[in-house]
Amino acid sequence: MIELFSVTKRYPGGQVGLDEVTLKIEAGQMVFLTGPSGAGKSTFLKLIYCEEVPSSGSILVNGRNVSSLPRRKVPYLRRTIGVVFQSFRLIPRKTVFENICYLPRILGLSGQEQRQLAYETLRRVGLAHRMKAFPLQLSGGEQQRVAIARALMNQPEILLADEPTGNLDPELSEEILRLFLEINGQGTTVIFATHDRDLIQRVGRRVLTLEGGQLASDKVLPGKLVDTSDDDSEKSAGVE
Repeated sequence: MIELFSVTKRYPGGQVGLDEVTLKIEAGQMVFLTGPSGAGKSTFLKLIYCEEVPSSGSILVNGRNVSSLPRRKVPYLRRTIGVVFQSFRLIPRKTVFENICYLPRILGLSGQEQRQLAYETLRRVGLAHRMKAFPLQLSGGEQQRVAIARALMNQPEILLADEPTGNLDPELSEEILRLFLEINGQGTTVIFATHDRDLIQRVGRRVLTLEGGQLASDKVLPGKLVDTSDDDSEKSAGVE
């Protein structure tokens, strides 16, 4: 699914984002990416979805060498990848529906098709009843769920999350973690970047640790799996 071969990324001024990283992530895995600030976590994710290009080495995504992908083909790659950011990046003046329907509009889906896809995707994250709400009417956890729904609208094979719980309290962080586990359980490959070691240890999955841009360790931590069974958080609503 994702393979890195001796990947190095150097920024202007000599700062090293990644340094000779080689690894493989299989389809359907959920992998935690951790390390201190400046370790290279964001660089790692940006290289996968082609926001950055490596200084040397190769990156394969689904067998395609994205490190040499022509810029005109990058949008097609990104249609298979969803990205969730720590800062939510929601447009305050747009409703939840409008915030998540950018890609379907570009793809030419009809209004009814957009509403149906939006409803089904928001239902997955427990927010189908909030389609008409504005971001400032939502809690932090709800805003992050909207950001996750936006990343899922193109039904991605890969979901990248860059510190998605960094702005949330511990209870909301676990709620969001449960959601990522559910998404992974449905077959999506998930790479979850976080510096929260306690959050990782409660799950017990593969953990990639970066230090100074290098892969310091690659191991599976034991831990108590978070229960991903249905709770009462999901509410239903009709599509209007």
